Parts: sequence; structure tokens; C-alpha cells
Amino acid sequence: MLFKMKGFLGSLKGDRQFFNKLFVLALPIMIQNFIVSSLNMVDTLMIGKVGEDEIAALGIANQLFFMFNLIIIGVTAGCCMFISQYWGSGDKRRIKNVSAIGLTLIFVTGAIFTLAALVFPSPILGLFTDDLRVVSLGVDYVKIVSLSYIMTGISFFLAGALRSIGSARLPMVVSAIAVLINAGLNYIFIFGNFGAPKMGVKGAALGTLIARICEIILIFILAFKKGSVLKGGFKEYFGFDKAFAKKIMASAFPVILNEALWGLGMTFYTAAYGQIGKEAIAVMQICNTVLNLMMVACFSIANAAMVMVGHEIGGGDIPKAKVYAERYAVISFILGLLMGASILIFSNPILSLFNVSENVKNAAVTIFIIFAVVSPVRAMNNSCITGIFRGGGDAKFALAVELVSMWIIGVPLAFLGAAVWGLTIEQVVILTTAEEVFKVIMCLIRFKRGKWIHDLTK
Repeated sequence: MLFKMKGFLGSLKGDRQFFNKLFVLALPIMIQNFIVSSLNMVDTLMIGKVGEDEIAALGIANQLFFMFNLIIIGVTAGCCMFISQYWGSGDKRRIKNVSAIGLTLIFVTGAIFTLAALVFPSPILGLFTDDLRVVSLGVDYVKIVSLSYIMTGISFFLAGALRSIGSARLPMVVSAIAVLINAGLNYIFIFGNFGAPKMGVKGAALGTLIARICEIILIFILAFKKGSVLKGGFKEYFGFDKAFAKKIMASAFPVILNEALWGLGMTFYTAAYGQIGKEAIAVMQICNTVLNLMMVACFSIANAAMVMVGHEIGGGDIPKAKVYAERYAVISFILGLLMGASILIFSNPILSLFNVSENVKNAAVTIFIIFAVVSPVRAMNNSCITGIFRGGGDAKFALAVELVSMWIIGVPLAFLGAAVWGLTIEQVVILTTAEEVFKVIMCLIRFKRGKWIHDLTK
């Protein structure tokens, strides 16, 4: 075995530094992600009480933000590979240079998406539905909420940069305040409480816009306060040459492409499930919602792994980076086992909250069992690809593995099973687990060979 449990446990004895860093980084990220995920669900339930057309409008309107969000996640992750390593090497000037490139990319992308939402809202939303009322409601929402795109992107990037230099509490506090403001304003504006006009989807958009304004003000105050690593003038940020910019873009682009293709792949999976029928889509909507909530801890561990491994590689301590990486791989596997057990324990109580047919419930129970079995492998894959390998500057390999596993194995099998072989949704989901099996084999081989380590500060 690559990871021996006895040796792993023995290596942890007396290593308080590792655990201190782990909890300082992972716990705030976990809390932040859980708050955001939970309140997003609450917001959806609020709109759902207004009507089906309104919730459908919110769904199609958020497709535009979903695409923008994938890009800002990719830009942030790509730049944070460098920021974490430069922090490890003590090069604060380069941290500002990388941040300047990332913030510029996000500003330009945000401006393009905002302009598209304001000028061509109906044609864009019309791609997702031909229901004119739903499109009209979606246009009302997106024209307001699109004004927050640039602010959302900048806030997300700054939060990622702060986490990469070991300051995870500040983004957690800011995010918690912003989402609470958002939920409170949605309650007021959607339903017309406390004397406010009843605005429906427009109220949801207005609540989001105000919350984003509050968020970016708070994150700017904290990120650029006196003594902060990110505080600096224009020359400090943009004092780099074209060669440096090309270097950053060459390494960041695979991460951006990775996130974009992953999002597109999830859309194709939904299309494949739709070949089986609307019940199959309902089943996967329920199961994926629960899985995403359960995966919060795994995403947080992966984020912490990227930062800590990057710090050690940037600082020149390659042996310690390898030790930290191995520990994170094992921790993620154990976390996956716990997540699988939680899915099995809570699946029936969760399903009781949904007003769906017995067929949907029975299929969901089976898929939850499949998810539970695969969850340790899924958690380790997530930790390696979005955490360890990115921290090691190995974005190109991560992209290659994701491309092959999703687009050559997972998506084709989903369509073959659903449209050609006439399989049930449960059988199709079993087929698609081949993606995770292939991925974990490739990740373990790469990890064992040590080729994932690249010092980006050189």
C-alpha cells in the first residue's frame, strides 16, 4: 500500500505544528462553505414559496453566474498556487504581482458577463427555456444581480489570496456576515416584510446585490489594512514584466480550463440523466444536493492541503511537503469513510423532507448507497487534484486526468447507459463511478512517483 496507516499515525505523534495549521486553515473554510451551502438552500426555499415559475427563473438566471463562477474559481485557484508558494519562500512582492494579474482577469471577465446580462438577457436566458413568463422573470432577476458580478469575483479572489497566506478566519467572518445579510434582505424584499414592497425575484436579486456591496467593503478593509501582505501601491502590484505574466498565465490556464470543463461535464451528465426521464433528473437533483453538502469538509481539506503543501515547496522543504501531502491524502480517505457512513445514516430522514414519489425515493436510496461506497475514493481524488497537486504546481496533470476521466470515460458511459443500453438511473450511476476509479489509480501513481512537485518560485 502507498499509505500505511500505522506509519501514518506514528508520524503524527508530537507534530502539533501540522494540526495547528490544519485546523487554522481547514476549520474556517469548512464553516464558511457550510454556511454558504445552507443559506443557498434557504434562499431557494424562499423563492420556492413564491411559485414554480419564480424558482425556474432563478434557476436559469443563475446559469449565467454559474459559468462566470467557474472562471473566477479557476483564476483564483491558478493564482493561489503561486501565492501559497511565494508565501513559503517569503517573496511578498511576487504575491502582489500575482494578485494584480488575477484581479485584472476577474475584472475583465466580470465586465464581459455583466455587459452580456444587461444587453442580451432575453436571448441568453431563452437558451434554457422557451417559457416566456419564466424568461421574463429571469430577466428581471439577472439585470439587477449582474451588477454584483465584478464585486463577487474580486471578493472571492481576495478571500482565496488571504487563505493562501494562512489567514483563513477573515474570509470566513466576511462570508458569514454577507450571507446572513443576504438571507435577511431576501426575507424582507421577496415577501415584502417590515413595510418593504413585495418584489419576488427582483427582491432576491436586490438582496444579493446589497450583500455583495457589504462583502466587498468588508474584505477590502481587512485585506488592505495596515501591515497586511496585500497592502501596496499601484507600482508594487503591477511592477512585473511580460515574461512573468506569461509564466503565471501558462500555469493558471490549465486550472481555469479544468474548472470550465468540469462545469460543462456536469451539464452533460444532467442531459444524459434526462434521457431516462424526468424522475431520473429529480433523483439526481436530490442526491447531488445532499452530496455537495456532505462534501464541504472534503473541499475544505483540499484547500488546506493546497496552501500547506505550497508553503513547504516554496520554502524549499520538499521532504516536509511530501509528508504533509501523504497525511492529507490519508485524512481525506478517512473523511470519505465518515462521509459515506453519514450518507447511509441520514439518507432516509433527508428523503422524508421531499414531496416526491416512492419510485424517486427508492432510486435515491440506492444511489445514496453507491455514493457512500465511492465517497472515500471521491474524497481522496478531490484532495489530490484540487489540493495536493495544485499546491505542488502540477495543474497540467490534474487537467489531463479530469479530461480523460470525465470526457472519455464518465460522460460517454452515462450517455451509452441512458440512451443506448436503456439502463435505469441506478445502473447509469454505477457505470459513471468508473470515472472515480480511473482517477484514483492515476493520482496514486503520480503521487508515488513524486512528479507532482514543481517549485513555481524558481
